[in-house]
Amino acid sequence: MSRADSLRPDFSLWDLIAVELHRQRQLHRISGAALAAILDCDRSTVARYESGDVQLPIARARVLDREWGTQYLFENLVKHAKSARDLEWWETFKEYERRSTLIKTYEPSLIPGLLQREGYARAVFTASRRTDADEAVAERLARQEILNGPDPCKLMAIIDTAAVLRVFGGTDVMRDQLSYLLEVSEWPHVYLRVTSEQLLGYGGVGGGFAIMQTPTGDLGFANYGSTGNISLDPSDIQEQAIRYDQIGMSSLSIEASQTFIARVLDSL
Repeated sequence: MSRADSLRPDFSLWDLIAVELHRQRQLHRISGAALAAILDCDRSTVARYESGDVQLPIARARVLDREWGTQYLFENLVKHAKSARDLEWWETFKEYERRSTLIKTYEPSLIPGLLQREGYARAVFTASRRTDADEAVAERLARQEILNGPDPCKLMAIIDTAAVLRVFGGTDVMRDQLSYLLEVSEWPHVYLRVTSEQLLGYGGVGGGFAIMQTPTGDLGFANYGSTGNISLDPSDIQEQAIRYDQIGMSSLSIEASQTFIARVLDSL
């Protein structure tokens, strides 16, 4: 099944925009190449708009409304989609994560989910009073398979100092978790860093986030408590990439991060 076939316009405004764009193009009997010329982009970009892999920018939404006389339809859809919460954000997140070739992530409070051990993950879900903790732990561990195999996803993770110091599940659980962090930090496709202890203010203030790169398009994700906000808009993703670089410039090196984690482990 193609990405376009899996669109859910009844749940996602972005999916609705993708479906409506394809419908309107067919209604006006215009080819993808011709629409690309109108939007000043290439044919593959139009295909990615219609498949939902890339979000339609508001400037191009206005071009469509002018060209087709749709009376602010696409502009208003994009405005609402950018301010709305996608009801299927978690399923979309997991789909992009599964297809990712590179993930950059920053976590201010916890060890990143892709690097959590079973005991640590269970302690986190228990602390958050999840009634389905067993299923949640199993799902989290299954997601980690993208880091294994012959062609694993590259992971660049920055963890806040507080997440390394914060003990979840007791000393034994935390020792196991920190030992695992030291182990995976030696993997050739995992780049693990910790923020500086002396950092007073930086781009990480405001919550965790991730940038996922896939062969068909990128996704930006920002975490807000128990829910999240996803974006396929290149400008949003670029903004998160800048934030990641800002945090990285103020973080410890990979070697210094390993030393810090080992020091915390020895203190437990």
